[in-house]
Amino acid sequence: MKLFRIDDLRALTERKQWPSVSLYLPTHRAGKDTREDPIRLRNALGRTKEHLAEAGYPKDRAAAILEPANDLIASRDFWLHQSDGLVVFATPDTFQYFRMPLKFHDEVVVSDHFAVKQLLPLFTEDGRFYILALSQKKIRFFEATRTGIQEQVVPDMLTSIEDLRQYEVMEEYLQGHTIAPTPGTGGGARLALHSYGTISDKAQYKVDVQEYLRTVCKKLEKHLDGETAPLVLAAVEYEQAFYRQMNAYHQLLEKGILGNPDGLNDDQIHRAAWEIVEPHFAQARRESLRHFADLSNTDKTSDQIEKILPAALHGRVRALYLRTDVPVWGAFDAGTGSVTIHDAPQKGDTDLLSLATLYVLRNKGMVYALHKEEMPTKSPQAAMFRY
Repeated sequence: MKLFRIDDLRALTERKQWPSVSLYLPTHRAGKDTREDPIRLRNALGRTKEHLAEAGYPKDRAAAILEPANDLIASRDFWLHQSDGLVVFATPDTFQYFRMPLKFHDEVVVSDHFAVKQLLPLFTEDGRFYILALSQKKIRFFEATRTGIQEQVVPDMLTSIEDLRQYEVMEEYLQGHTIAPTPGTGGGARLALHSYGTISDKAQYKVDVQEYLRTVCKKLEKHLDGETAPLVLAAVEYEQAFYRQMNAYHQLLEKGILGNPDGLNDDQIHRAAWEIVEPHFAQARRESLRHFADLSNTDKTSDQIEKILPAALHGRVRALYLRTDVPVWGAFDAGTGSVTIHDAPQKGDTDLLSLATLYVLRNKGMVYALHKEEMPTKSPQAAMFRY
């Protein structure tokens, strides 16, 4: 699965169509609990049909919308490749699903727009992080949150140091020589690299390893272009040192997981990485909240959604603090800046906290998802302004 980026979130929030179905399910990557996952989806689809029937939506059209999701229930291959959470989006014209490293709670929403609140932790300043588990024999790249981890495919990434044999474009960088193809094998000349996996020639071995790490580094940087989440490196010490010399991804953390990661499973890598990332997140969160407190009696802060939304739209919000466990339903007129709040969702309403989050992220602001007791005010939202 590709990385879920802010552009994907934006596309979901901008779609308006009745009915728009959003299904969130907790899932399992392994073990006997995986048997519960298709049952959860079946039950969610049953609740969706009930919601559509209550709204007077024709039964045959509801069945057509949910047919792709129904097909997933019986797909053994689909359930063998899960992460920690599954979200399904469906309308009469579209069907999408995403596996996420987030522990969703069961939720079924039928509205005229998609519900995206449970996705917001992926984009908060204490949300997503990445892990590169690197050795000369294996490369694994993970997207992770505090609660989950998911291996991701990096386009054109090497699988080991031996894969460099396939890249003739590396010839200008590598100390190698061209040899003729073996008779009968066809094809042109290929590049012969020097003694990978041995240290018989220490100088050449160092060059080969450096070129391998440079290739991995550049491919990952291309994949993460535009991303701002922290990256944790898991590798032996000298390979970490080489990688850091070549790295241009600004969010690579100084501390990494030392040692060969090949013997670690996903959960072990996740735990080791979280020990490194959590203090990084916590420090940034504390500093931001301290800054908010210093400005709390000025016009640089507010906990009123009526002030926060227009400011977020126009790029004035430096940091947004919000609770993701409660919605704030209402409507926002971007032209006039007026905000209407409702105690319960009405037709055409949106979750204003989700909308504010999207605006802040678009304008390169920071978003912190906090528990009730961590919020700087009693409101479910607060903001610190740039000006």
